[in-house]
Amino acid sequence: MWRHRQREQFARAVDAHPEPGDEAFADELAVVALLREAAVTSGPDEAARARMRERVLGPATPPTKLDSRRPRSGARGRLAVALAAALCLVFSLAGMSLLLSRDALPGDALYGVKRTAESASLGLTFGEDSKGHKLLEFASARLTELETLADRYSGDGPLGGYLTALADFDTDAAAGARVLTAFGSTSDHRTLEDLRDWAGSQATRLTRLSPDLPQDAVTRSASSLDLLAHIAERATALQSRTTCATTTSGDTDDLGPLPAEDECNPLRPTTAPADTTATTAQPPSTSTQPPTNAPLTTTGDNPGTPAPTTTADAPTSRQPTTAPTTTPGGPVLPLPTLPLPSLPLPGLGG
Repeated sequence: MWRHRQREQFARAVDAHPEPGDEAFADELAVVALLREAAVTSGPDEAARARMRERVLGPATPPTKLDSRRPRSGARGRLAVALAAALCLVFSLAGMSLLLSRDALPGDALYGVKRTAESASLGLTFGEDSKGHKLLEFASARLTELETLADRYSGDGPLGGYLTALADFDTDAAAGARVLTAFGSTSDHRTLEDLRDWAGSQATRLTRLSPDLPQDAVTRSASSLDLLAHIAERATALQSRTTCATTTSGDTDDLGPLPAEDECNPLRPTTAPADTTATTAQPPSTSTQPPTNAPLTTTGDNPGTPAPTTTADAPTSRQPTTAPTTTPGGPVLPLPTLPLPSLPLPGLGG
């Protein structure tokens, strides 16, 4: 306790800055005074401290106006990270929405997303026939949604969902028929037969589904059945004109080109039938002509007239034997032997 009290008295004496001549703690206070004086006199002055600060921290230059306007790199980096995170969030939400909207029904919150995805897939489909069949697939999906609504609510579901499905069915069916009738009447006639069969099958489905729909939906489905009947009728009429010179009249409506109403003139054949009759053989000639290589002998009465010669007296070297040539379906005719003339070559003897 005494030593503790003594240390406290010394600390108070140092803080009070006593004179060196005081009797209490005179020696200790003298040392403190010397240390304080040495700290003031032997330390670096203000100029030396400024030089050391400049060497360590670098020259302090005030920011220019361009620097004050330019955003800092740290802020720019944080902004880029925030934008990337926002894009990732948007893409993930869009992917989840597309995945969940596959089973959405008319009247659900994600049904609009489903229809948007179908429009995008139609835009990525190439070829008129492929686009037409894609539209027919969308129309068939609307009937499948109607069947699901009827099974879920047993005819007591929200009327807006049924009406929306029927309206979208009419839109997709008419658009698909418009594309396929134009393609079938000009390019592939089998497309018309496929369209007619599709309209018949969808009419059968809708007729079977009508008892399970609300009364207002049943009334609305009558127009869809009329549309399917018109599609089948148009496809049949165009298909019956495919063998005519003119298939369409040049006018169009909501279901595509209209069939021609003039007289059906059949198409002309592009190739003539091949002639399969066999050529008749010509009888051999009965006129006797002397061989071209036979020598000419003159008589007294008519010089220059060839005399008849026999093959027995002619040398065999000058009358070579020719093999008879046989032609299918014709007589056997001997080939005459032609003489080969000798031609003199320039610079050589005969």
